[in-house]
Amino acid sequence: MAGGSKPESSRLNLFYILQVLSGYTDEEHPMSAPAIRDKVNAEFGYLSSTGAVISLDTVKRTLDDLMDRIFPPGIDYREALCRYGYCISCVMKTDGGYRAYRAAKDAQAPKKYYYYENSLGTAELLTLKDAIETYSYFSEEDITDIIRKLLRLRPQSFPDTRYFDTARETRDGDSLLLMNIETLNRVINNRNSAKITYCCYGMDKRLAPRPGYPKIIEPVHLMWSNGYYYLLAYNEKYGNITSMRIDRITDIEEIQTENTYRAENFNPVQYRYEHPVMFGGKKESIVMLCRDTGKNYIMNTIVDVFGKNVRVTQASDDLLEEYLKHGREYYEEQGITWLRVSMESAPGGVELWATQYCNDCLIISPEESRERVKKRLDTGIIYYH
Repeated sequence: MAGGSKPESSRLNLFYILQVLSGYTDEEHPMSAPAIRDKVNAEFGYLSSTGAVISLDTVKRTLDDLMDRIFPPGIDYREALCRYGYCISCVMKTDGGYRAYRAAKDAQAPKKYYYYENSLGTAELLTLKDAIETYSYFSEEDITDIIRKLLRLRPQSFPDTRYFDTARETRDGDSLLLMNIETLNRVINNRNSAKITYCCYGMDKRLAPRPGYPKIIEPVHLMWSNGYYYLLAYNEKYGNITSMRIDRITDIEEIQTENTYRAENFNPVQYRYEHPVMFGGKKESIVMLCRDTGKNYIMNTIVDVFGKNVRVTQASDDLLEEYLKHGREYYEEQGITWLRVSMESAPGGVELWATQYCNDCLIISPEESRERVKKRLDTGIIYYH
């Protein structure tokens, strides 16, 4: 260190080593103890009058302590990643690449190499990065800041250099999204209510309060769905959960009051599949007929939108005769299989989906939903005459 003290006496040795490991190693690029020493001295040599802040013996001793006490052989690395946020692995070089270090029984111990593993892998980082890039309701400043933080989790020597778009014309420069998420998350954790202003766009493309706002709501959960971030809140008047786009909320004031809805009883995954495209309302038993041509991959869409708990069987002859005027044999000759799809879901979202996929789907019950879709399609057809 500067001032003539011995490098081995430095209390920053562990910091130096972790900085180098996190910045310059990964599973495919481990470093030996001598290489770590050289990189530490190259990075932090300015702190010492001799240009060296750490010795090889110190590097080896520090790494041995880490591997013996914190990351011993046989450790559950997934648990370690969750506990510490990173892992240090010791490997040896073989003809087939690197593998976990095993000490030799003879005097010729294999050379040790070390690498740093972050709690977020490359695929996870890129997935998060791509999701953030394509979300237009982050401001340019927000998206640039978040992506820089994500990329910092990758080793400096192997950065992801793919171009990311922060074009000003596609970003909302006045976005309150992150601030709203932070505030609403605090309100939910405190089990309080909130006074919010929920808005909609006018012809001037500016947000203006909806009728009846601001008003007090009971926030329950924050959820990403359908390409947007939503606030789910309890509607005491109707006794159900309603959803609101967080990017369309302009003001939030926390209200200290006892809520009537217990958020711990809420299942976000179940809600997501029971409320496609985030339409609110109470769930009902819904039955549809869906057409599988072998090329439209309708089951992919059904599972994506309604989840794997949806019930799917081949439609019976009686059902097809009643609603389509032909039996299964007639459609099988055309390479078509009709499926009976049933679920418990809020009707509004299913009706919108059925309208969108009207070429491959029709609702058969409840009758009210069937009539609403029919009316919507009839009205739409009029506009095309």
